[in-house]
Amino acid sequence: MTTGSQDGYKKCVYWVSAPNGTKVEVKIVEFPDGVAVDGCIYAGVEIKTHADQRLTGYRFCSKDDVNTTLTSNLTTVPIITYMRRRRNTTGIVLGYRYVANDGLKE
Repeated sequence: MTTGSQDGYKKCVYWVSAPNGTKVEVKIVEFPDGVAVDGCIYAGVEIKTHADQRLTGYRFCSKDDVNTTLTSNLTTVPIITYMRRRRNTTGIVLGYRYVANDGLKE
């Protein structure tokens, strides 16, 4: 789902789910040039892996964040991409998979 808002941001929300008894693992694979600014004000991704998904998630917008891996506390992870600059895409590439609760990869 893509939405525009009064603050000028375009957002897209993805819901990544895993089977019961597992967790979602999300890895940042690639970021575009030109969006790494303090506060990630132009574009970025927010990944909500906390148990309380009402809280703000982890935000990333820098090539320095490539290869960062987060593991969820739940079977579903909301991922929000957003941009405010004149772009048609954020250019962010993520990888994801599910892992067993005991830490073994599926």
